Amino acid sequence: MLNLGRLSIFLLVGLTVVYISLYFYFRAGAKMQLEEDWVMEGRPGDRAEWVAERLEPRAASLRKWLVFLVYVLPLSGLTLTVYLTN
Repeated sequence: MLNLGRLSIFLLVGLTVVYISLYFYFRAGAKMQLEEDWVMEGRPGDRAEWVAERLEPRAASLRKWLVFLVYVLPLSGLTLTVYLTN
């Protein structure tokens, strides 16, 4: 049982690194796409403000999906594996 606890701790640390990396990667891609849209549409005004306004809802949605994909699925798989093998 102690080994399962250790595995869980290391798994959570590893998954946190993956979560943070994926969050910044996808957020940077969305930001780049919004900046390209701003340039292509020829919008007047402050680009950084316009991008930040539209990036926040995308970032909130991204956080929800990443929590599910990075934390819930692997931990559920680990729990199911431990349950079925015991």
